[in-house]
Amino acid sequence: MTATEAPARVSAQDPYVGGLDGLRAIAVAAVIVFHFAPTVLPAGFLGVDVFFVVSGFLIARLVVREIERSGTVSLPGFWSRRARRLLPALATVTVAVLIAAAVTFSNTEIHDLRAQALGTLFYCANWVMIFGKSNYFTNLGRPSPFLHMWTLAVEEQFYIVLPLVLLTARGAVIRRPVRAAVIALAGACVSTVWMAVLVSPTGDPSRAYLGTDSHAMGLLVGVALGIVAGAGKPWDAFTEWMRSNERAIRVAPWAAVASLVAIFVTMRVTRDRTLLLYRGGFLVFALLSAVIVAVVATLPAAPISRFLRMPALVAIGLRSYSLYLWHWPVRVFVTPRPGLHGLALFALRLAISVVLAEISFRLIERPLRFGTLARRDPGHQVASRPALAYYAALTVVAGVLVLTVAAPGPLPPSNLAHVGSSGGNDDPNALRVDTFGDSTALKFGLAGFDHARALGISVGGDAQLGCGVVHLDSVTDGRVIGEPAVCDGWQARWQASLRADPRARLMLMTGAWEILDHKSATGVVRFGTTAWTDLVRSSLQTALTVLTSDGRTAYLFEVPCYGAGDVADPIPERADPRRIAALNTIFAEVARATPHVRLVRWRTLVCPGGRRAENLDGVDLWQPDNQHLTDAGAVKVWQWWLPQIRDAP
Repeated sequence: MTATEAPARVSAQDPYVGGLDGLRAIAVAAVIVFHFAPTVLPAGFLGVDVFFVVSGFLIARLVVREIERSGTVSLPGFWSRRARRLLPALATVTVAVLIAAAVTFSNTEIHDLRAQALGTLFYCANWVMIFGKSNYFTNLGRPSPFLHMWTLAVEEQFYIVLPLVLLTARGAVIRRPVRAAVIALAGACVSTVWMAVLVSPTGDPSRAYLGTDSHAMGLLVGVALGIVAGAGKPWDAFTEWMRSNERAIRVAPWAAVASLVAIFVTMRVTRDRTLLLYRGGFLVFALLSAVIVAVVATLPAAPISRFLRMPALVAIGLRSYSLYLWHWPVRVFVTPRPGLHGLALFALRLAISVVLAEISFRLIERPLRFGTLARRDPGHQVASRPALAYYAALTVVAGVLVLTVAAPGPLPPSNLAHVGSSGGNDDPNALRVDTFGDSTALKFGLAGFDHARALGISVGGDAQLGCGVVHLDSVTDGRVIGEPAVCDGWQARWQASLRADPRARLMLMTGAWEILDHKSATGVVRFGTTAWTDLVRSSLQTALTVLTSDGRTAYLFEVPCYGAGDVADPIPERADPRRIAALNTIFAEVARATPHVRLVRWRTLVCPGGRRAENLDGVDLWQPDNQHLTDAGAVKVWQWWLPQIRDAP
């Protein structure tokens, strides 16, 4: 992705291959479609692996040709050229994101931005994501605007290591390039095996996917091809054979076309948790990409090469770095609104991304790289002073922002039992409301706590992150999500809360976990079976029996219209209207059958007519994850519900 060179700036020894820019264009388009409309291209993230192959090829070819010409590699020159290419635009995006986050993000959303911004600037974002101890609250709002920076971290780590390796082994690389290429392919196989070891059929694949060690196969496949291309004689012989052999001329372009079709099919039929990808699929995908690279580089007259050299594709490919940098922050900050969703939202996000990428390309990247600002010494060994000064200035600005707006503040408590005895209001006459349930209840309760004085209430209870009323592990989209250990002992905590607040109104808001399948000692309890219905019903009955044990009324909230959720953390079952309807049927039946339980039919407010309301009186109701109420939206629900219980016995 980041090894693009403009035709006018490439020497005869390093021939420009326009078709590779066209391939980049296809890759970045796939990633953008995946992020903007994931149902259209569920595995569009594989465009990143196309970038990896192209980058590996170009960088290895560049370094090996320098070794062949001079016998060594100017490491300062190599790294400074990469810095001039990458850093100014990266610093610009980082500063822009931090400013936008300061204006629009909540405290919980901004909590982890310091580590993410530093990880971005120092090209270790993937390891920050792997080892960072993220709080579940960070998933209640928008996903991180730096989420996509892991790929740049992997590439930059590769740019640091590869020249050192090739320089150390320069004799073997030049004398036996084919053997060196085979070693690179062996490394790709080792990385593939390591990925397969790390991934679990039912677990989170993030470590396997984000690790430089476990996701190096695409780069190493590209390196294998680039070593041969840079060494000269083997590549020249291969190119001559490709261009003179009639069978090769006839078959090779079709092989490239078939590879491109296979790439699109793979992007369409697989998903981010398709286990086959992690057990050799990424390597096969990289080899398909390498076939296209080899054909485009050796047969410029082939139809697929001419197709990928189309001016429009080349123009997009030359801007692929900018498009990649900007599109994900646009995805995070430009969110759905009434009248702005579906195709309209996609078009707006795309338009903003293209405009920002073009501005970055014309005003930052090219002037600091090729223009009058890019003054370099005659040997082109040192990065231009303006480029370094610009990056230094932006880094200082980013540092100030990291120390101020991105400084992590305290997160809200993960349990309402920890909010304090005052419940947000020290008025002894305030109506006390104790809230029980999962994270949806916690978010609702915290909003009541924060606005307790205005609402005339105090808030307590025992709403806990990740704790529904079905106390089993959950299963979503083939993954097993273990129930948090903090859920243990819930009955004792609830009973203690009841004793502490004998006059409080009691409410239960749950459903986000009950809606899933569940893993029991005998197997998976699947939706649609009698066992699933019985499990949910009995679990809900048990919870309500505890809440009504002293004769007080417990208010049970219906399950709302959950949205589709964010692509960064998909739990698709929550958007299934059949599951929502089944849960609400169970809730209604249990409420009727259990003394002192009243069903709160708040769907008339937030899901009128069965259709999700995005806002109420101009107030956005839902967090971007489409499952939790916004702070202001929760206040609206409180204002709607409180008159119904103030005078209730």
